[in-house]
Amino acid sequence: MAELEGVNVEKLQGGLGRLAVGTDNHVALIVGGLPVGAVATAVNNAGKGVVLTSLYAAEQLGITVSFDANNNLKLHEQIDEFFRLAPEATLYLFNSLVKADLKAFINQNKEIKGYAVNVKYLTDTPNIVTTANEHQAIINEFSASNRLIDFCVVGIDSLDVFTQNLFALTAPNVTFLVGCSDNSGITATGAYLGMLAVRRINENVGSTDIQSKPISKRGTVDYPLTDATLNKWTQAYLSSGASVDSLADQALTDIIAKGFVVAASYEGYPGIFFENSYTCIDQGSDFAFIENNRTWNKAARIIRATLLPKVKGVVKKDPATGFIAYTTVSDWTQLLNKRLERMVADDEISGYEVYINSQQIVNSTNPVKVKASVIADGIVHAFEVALGLTNSI
Repeated sequence: MAELEGVNVEKLQGGLGRLAVGTDNHVALIVGGLPVGAVATAVNNAGKGVVLTSLYAAEQLGITVSFDANNNLKLHEQIDEFFRLAPEATLYLFNSLVKADLKAFINQNKEIKGYAVNVKYLTDTPNIVTTANEHQAIINEFSASNRLIDFCVVGIDSLDVFTQNLFALTAPNVTFLVGCSDNSGITATGAYLGMLAVRRINENVGSTDIQSKPISKRGTVDYPLTDATLNKWTQAYLSSGASVDSLADQALTDIIAKGFVVAASYEGYPGIFFENSYTCIDQGSDFAFIENNRTWNKAARIIRATLLPKVKGVVKKDPATGFIAYTTVSDWTQLLNKRLERMVADDEISGYEVYINSQQIVNSTNPVKVKASVIADGIVHAFEVALGLTNSI
C-alpha cells in the first residue's frame, strides 16, 4: 500500500547498556554442589552450559535467593556480584568440574576467555598444588590446539593455612583467591570475575580505579568492591573466616607474599579492593599477572586471525633471489600493523613491532618466520614519596 512517510523512526542500539564491545569480558563460572533437579539440569544444558547477560536471566532458571538459602549455596550471590560490578559483561555458567566435561563446555563456547571455580580445601589431602596443575594442564591442552584461555581463578574455600608458596609453582594461568565478603569461608569468585570483566585486558584487578566505568558509576573517583547503600563489602574476610581487620599487618603481608589474592582496604582510604592478580609462577616471569596473559593472548589471537587468510596462498618471489618478494612482505606487515594498531588505540598496549625478513625460502617444510613484539603497559603497585617541611619553595 502506497502512503506518504512523513516521520521515519530509526531503531537505535545500546540504550539498555548492553554494548557490543567485543568478547574480552566473556568469562565462565564453574559451580559445584548443585542439587539434582531442574536448576542443575538447566545449568548443565546437556554439557553446553548457559549464557547469562543479567541476574534476571539466572533467576529465570530458578537461581534465586531462596534457592541459595535452601541449598546452603551462594550461587545467586556470586552471579549478583558479577553483574553488579560488570553489568555489560557476559557470564557463562556450568556445573561440572570433571575434566572432560569442563573441556567440552569451554570448547562449545568459543568466546570464553577465562573461568573461575570454587574448590573446597581438603585438610587431609591438601589440594592446592594438584588443583593448580590440573587447571594449568587444561589450559595448556587448549593452547596446543590454538585456543587461548587467559586465566583460571580458583576460589579455595575454607583454606585456613596459607603456607604454600604459589610463586614456586609452574601454573602461569592459575590464580588462587582467598578473599571473601563474609565469614562463610566461601571465596568471592563472582566478584573477582566481575572486577576482571569490567576492566580492559591490560588493567590489574587490584587497581583502585578503572579506565572505563559502567554508566551508573561514572563521575566517581574510584571503583571499590564496597557499596554502602547495598551493604556490600563493608568488611573483608579470608577463606578461614577471619576478618582482615583482625589480622596483624605482618600476617596479611605474609599471606600476600605467598601469592594468595585477598581483599582488603587501604589505611585512611574508604572502600575494599582486591589486592592483586598474581598467577602461580615466579614473579620474575613475563606472565606473573593475569593482565600479562590477557594482553599476550589477545595479541596472539589478532596475529593468528590476520595471517590465517594468507595460509596456502600464493607467495610472489623476487626473481633474482628466489626469496619472498618485498611487496608481499610489506603487505603482510601492513596487515598486522593495522590490526595491532587497534590495541594501541584501545589503550591496551603502549606499542608494537612486526618484522618479517624477506630473505626466506617458502615451501611446505619452511614456515614463514614472523617476529612480533607488543609493549605491555606497566602497572604501578606503590608510590614512594619524599615529603618534607620548608620555609619557602
